[in-house]
Amino acid sequence: MWLLSTDRAELRAFSGPEDPEILGGYAILSHTWGKDEQTFKDTQALYAQCKGTDKNPRDLSTRKVRESCVLAEHHGFRWIWNDTCCIDKRNSTELSEAIKSMFRWYSLAEVCFAHLVDVPSDCDLRARGSAFWNARWHTRGWTLQELIAPSLVVFVSQDWQRIGTKTELAQLLEKVTGVWAKVLTGEVHYTSLCVARRMLWASRRSTKRIEDEAYCLMGLFDVHMPTIYGEGRNAFQRLQHEIMKQSFDTSLFAWGRCNSLKNMEPVEPDENRRFFNTPSEEGMYALARSPKSFSTRPFGRFVRYTPAAKSPTQRYPPDPIREFDPEGRPLGPFGPIKLPRFLSTSYGLECHFPIIESDGLTVAVLLCDTGSDHLGLLLHPSSDRVQDRSRKKYYTGCGLRKQPSPGAPGSNSNSSCGYPRREFARLISLGDDYWNLHLNGKAVTAEWRDVFIAEGPPPARRDVPPTLYSALHSTAPAPPFRIPSALVMRLTALGMEPRRMRMESMPADRKPLLASATFEDAGAREGVRLVLGTCLQPQDRGPPMHWAKAVQRWSANWSQWPNYDHDCMEDHVDGWPDLTKDFGDGERAIRLSFWRCSLNPAHTLVVHIELGGRLYDALKDQRGVAFPSREDVRLGMPPNSGP
Repeated sequence: MWLLSTDRAELRAFSGPEDPEILGGYAILSHTWGKDEQTFKDTQALYAQCKGTDKNPRDLSTRKVRESCVLAEHHGFRWIWNDTCCIDKRNSTELSEAIKSMFRWYSLAEVCFAHLVDVPSDCDLRARGSAFWNARWHTRGWTLQELIAPSLVVFVSQDWQRIGTKTELAQLLEKVTGVWAKVLTGEVHYTSLCVARRMLWASRRSTKRIEDEAYCLMGLFDVHMPTIYGEGRNAFQRLQHEIMKQSFDTSLFAWGRCNSLKNMEPVEPDENRRFFNTPSEEGMYALARSPKSFSTRPFGRFVRYTPAAKSPTQRYPPDPIREFDPEGRPLGPFGPIKLPRFLSTSYGLECHFPIIESDGLTVAVLLCDTGSDHLGLLLHPSSDRVQDRSRKKYYTGCGLRKQPSPGAPGSNSNSSCGYPRREFARLISLGDDYWNLHLNGKAVTAEWRDVFIAEGPPPARRDVPPTLYSALHSTAPAPPFRIPSALVMRLTALGMEPRRMRMESMPADRKPLLASATFEDAGAREGVRLVLGTCLQPQDRGPPMHWAKAVQRWSANWSQWPNYDHDCMEDHVDGWPDLTKDFGDGERAIRLSFWRCSLNPAHTLVVHIELGGRLYDALKDQRGVAFPSREDVRLGMPPNSGP
């Protein structure tokens, strides 16, 4: 462990935070990274530059390093830790150790100074929409542990003036970050809250690298696992595996869309296949794709794992025990008193749950409640072609069909006018009494059973965008459009992941193309939809004409059905100045432009997007994602890739 001396900003190695030579303990800095951070190598170079002279390396350091040292020294500390210059990132072993130890280092610091670089000293902290409410520090994944782990956190403004401590600001911080004020004040230890509650805190935050979504949570869940940059979404899967190894907490599965099952019935089993390659696909697996999956509170309430809750709606195991079997063993609402268990296998997640089967529905009782409802996890049988018939396998969630009320339009016909044909749900309410469970308005019973549940999507769908993206990257025949991988990754880094890939046809034999690609952040309800197509123009039998549209997606139009029609006068790309057109408004602006692909310049246009407007700009700043201009992207490309 390297620390900086506060008087000279010089590095010194210690065995760890408990090293007795760290007299008086150490301070620690929490901050968000900027463009010109001082590195370990830079700090060593400043020391070498000043050695043998009367110069102080602290005076030559960056302002952040200098001011943090001055602040810590002012409070009586001889040492401070700063992740930008106290980790030699050139040493992979040292970097891995620092990541795995960071929560502990923050928790053992005497004080943590949280520098809010975008909050002025005169900020009105409690005004909604203020710089404090919108501070980037509140949106980053790594700063969650830096808020929770230290016993004393002092917030300082952009000019290093004291704002307040996390205890003084606990009620305000709860509103801003979602972290319960009693956790911030130390009245409740974070480990006493269930997995889903802690994941909810993380769901509001983002990291620059996908893997850090998992790595920044290791301390919060007391998990130790290797850091493997390059593994992508697999990191969060591994984190959940490690949580399962040390916990019975079934709230790990308590995420996704909820339904009360009023006037609903399950769709036919084969119809559940239709939810693949849609936003609902994420909810079809036992394990979440990212912390953002936990962004919705079931039925608007916080989840609690009933066996561990201090004051659950109804305790499980029950106390006192009501009944005993003939051999004197205690019985509970599901028969013998047991706890759930999970084991990852090559066939799926082997789970031991109380299971309900009724009216075509299969439900696992999660032993979680919301303070008023016990939660059930819907299951539907797998239709995978390769299966072990002796071990029944399920996917989570189920398609549901709404039944019209008597006398309502469509109630006497097969029409579904006025009602959604189907919707996907993952969680349901089972009532408030484990001894008297209700499902779809009927009393039901549950019994302990072993079931296999699909853990997560296969690698081909875990990190790689689905069908349309691949089809538009074919070369025979030449596709009319290509969506660059760099653009997809940029949108994904912004939180807008590829969803709802739709394609009607490819332009072989003069058939028109109609394709759409939607990129969505379902939790924040923000997204972008591209509609791409070709128009045949039979009057002059010329080559197909490219047309395109871009639509901003947000909460007000989230449920609107997409418009796949096009206007030849407005939407033909060849009619746009420089193959560029602006869509949207001052809040959310999309500049859609194209250039000719160097592989097939006569037939293929490459898609480019720039996002602007007040809301998109704020989102880019929060996530640290830049959207370069088309001209910047095309620098260095072959000359035949012009507009």
